[in-house]
Amino acid sequence: MRIVKNIQNFLMDQDYYIDIFNNCLHVYYYEELITLTDTLIELKLKEFNLIVEGESLIVSGMDNREILIKGKINLLRFNR
Repeated sequence: MRIVKNIQNFLMDQDYYIDIFNNCLHVYYYEELITLTDTLIELKLKEFNLIVEGESLIVSGMDNREILIKGKINLLRFNR
């Protein structure tokens, strides 16, 4: 199922894609990892910063423009 979403995202040429599931956050097309602690992760995307607040946050997987964050996510905030 995730493969289909990835293909759709590629074909639609979106600036970003955020997927939330089972205490995981999957972000495609982020530009920079700004802050990384076990309670706060901040990512720069094209038009805003994504702030993730929670507990025991870890980066479980990371690629050039893709990141998988795991842990107890309490808050997602978008700052322009």
